[in-house]
Amino acid sequence: MSSYILRVTGKRIDTFLMLLVRFSINFKMIKRGRDSIIIEVLEEDYEKLLKINTTYKIEIVKRKGLLNIIHFIKTRKFFVIIVLLGFAFFNLLTNLVFSIKVIDTDSELREIILADLEELGLKKYSFKISYKEKEKIEEKILEKEKDILEWIEIEEKGVSYEVKLIRRVKDDIKKETEPRDIVAKKTGLVTRIEAESGEVVTKKNAYVKKGDTLISGLIKNNGNIVSKTRAIGHVYAEIWYKVSLSLPRNYHEEIKTGKNKTVFEISFLSDDIALTDFDKYKHSKDTKTVLYKHPLLPISINLTKKEEVKTTDIDFSENYEKNIKPLAIEKLKNKLGSDIKIFSEKVLKKEENTDRIDIEIFFKVEEDITSYKSLKDFNIEEENKKLEEESS
Repeated sequence: MSSYILRVTGKRIDTFLMLLVRFSINFKMIKRGRDSIIIEVLEEDYEKLLKINTTYKIEIVKRKGLLNIIHFIKTRKFFVIIVLLGFAFFNLLTNLVFSIKVIDTDSELREIILADLEELGLKKYSFKISYKEKEKIEEKILEKEKDILEWIEIEEKGVSYEVKLIRRVKDDIKKETEPRDIVAKKTGLVTRIEAESGEVVTKKNAYVKKGDTLISGLIKNNGNIVSKTRAIGHVYAEIWYKVSLSLPRNYHEEIKTGKNKTVFEISFLSDDIALTDFDKYKHSKDTKTVLYKHPLLPISINLTKKEEVKTTDIDFSENYEKNIKPLAIEKLKNKLGSDIKIFSEKVLKKEENTDRIDIEIFFKVEEDITSYKSLKDFNIEEENKKLEEESS
């Protein structure tokens, strides 16, 4: 709300106050002297006051709110124009790309990627691209150069872009043919058997221990081992795990989205008035650079960098399915890999303290228990002789 602080000077100052009451002009008394008063009136009441024909001298001591900002701009037009032009120039410079560097020792590959980037609109002295545009360019380059690229990331660094990549390595190694058994790497209950070669020596729902042979690479005929082969396949089993979590009752997290912008602001008291922010972020981390600060008044002109963040607030004491279970599954997958299949889970223990929750969850999981045992040094003749002796 805008207002004026006025000094009114003249004889019989009480008569002036009576005039204010008569013309329904609201005011706030700040200070009273013998032949003068200092009062505060709203902008619309000040307009009424000017229309009263009096002999009293009325001076503006101070303007408050938007009036003060407008007065500041009017009395310092040249400064404001210079600041705005400076900001526009600074904004132009900070949004231009001055260099693009591809991190790779292969000069031919660097030239290919730089040409792809230029074709897609990202080149030296072009304007910076948004986070979504960057992702689209990465996808298009990966699609175009799928024979030579495994991964690419375009990272903004000030007025430059740094391109990191991983080249696709062609597998020219000949397929191994060394004979082997498939054995269990963990103890569990067999749920699935997928065999391509070798002899299956276990069955579904069988309980197996770590090291047990599941698919044998030994080929038998009439009870004798006749040859060795390379057992190929996978065996899956039900395994049991216990996951322990210690969580805060209430959790707050802020994650940067990668989007950022620089805006021009005027700060007055505790308020920030953005002049160039037309599409505001819901949440952001702000870094403020003060361009000008008035020596007496609480006003400053700032250049503020805003980084968009997504906020998450979680109450772990509520909604187990939504808040706690996904964290337990994520911890389990970090340990075992993402290829597991969860059959069931059960909360074994849950303790709630004033600030933390401790919980233990039991999981039944289907997991690939395939491991290998080499048959390279296995002697068929000696093994057959041993079998004959055992049978006789």
